[in-house]
Amino acid sequence: MPSTKTTTKANRTDTAPTNDRTARSDSVNQVILIGRFVATPELRHTASGKSVTTARVATNGRTSAEFHDVVLWGQMAEFACTHLGKGRLVYVEGRLQSRQWQATDGSTRRSVEIVANRLQALSTKSASEAPAA
Repeated sequence: MPSTKTTTKANRTDTAPTNDRTARSDSVNQVILIGRFVATPELRHTASGKSVTTARVATNGRTSAEFHDVVLWGQMAEFACTHLGKGRLVYVEGRLQSRQWQATDGSTRRSVEIVANRLQALSTKSASEAPAA
């Protein structure tokens, strides 16, 4: 005869787990932008050989433009540098990250960047970006 397992209220846990992942889920750090590349991104490599680029993306408001630094890693960096240029409309999804460092003059500098986890081209290549025949 097959045995059946019965669950009583005494051996159930009604509280949420208290690991680090749960504790951090109380906040959201997500950015979504649709804008245009201000300049053609240039590919760099870290000392360990990882591909990286920082692209500037402009988003237009009703009265003025906002400029955002977007950090792309790995295949996204290579794709952006190979296939995307100045003026291309892009969709960027990522998270905000702030950095702080000492400048050569001794002052403390701070920047806020978007570290992308998704990049998608929304416009086709313009005539100025097409390779010469």
